[in-house]
Amino acid sequence: MASLRSKILGGTLLGLLVLTLAVALLVRSAREVRPVAETPVVAAPEPAPAAAVPEPAPRPSRSKGQSDWMFFFRAGDTLSRMADGVALGTVVRLERSHSFPDGSVGPAYIVRSAEQQDAAFDADELERSARIEAIRETARPPIGTRPR
Repeated sequence: MASLRSKILGGTLLGLLVLTLAVALLVRSAREVRPVAETPVVAAPEPAPAAAVPEPAPRPSRSKGQSDWMFFFRAGDTLSRMADGVALGTVVRLERSHSFPDGSVGPAYIVRSAEQQDAAFDADELERSARIEAIRETARPPIGTRPR
């Protein structure tokens, strides 16, 4: 004769099985497609030509005027534009105070293109619009125990 514990366990498992089947049947019946009355399709009027949307003003640079800017890229990193993947070049050096053609002064990356032309980029703008394609590998000592 089965013990009381096994009877309770069996009853509980049987109840859970019945509950699971009931939920599955309810979900299945809710998913069935019900026919919908057809509605006539009316052609929408052609929209009026859109007015020229002015381009949004570029975000102001957070780096210009900063003397303690934390540079994200390092010299030797190869960069490309995030938007379309076009190669920008390799970072040659970092300048904490660079004079830009518009008269502003701020931190800049000097990037050498594949055509060997150097160009200065505002640090904040370049960090928001470029990604690293290749990182310059530096020689590092092997990880392990030091010889004695």
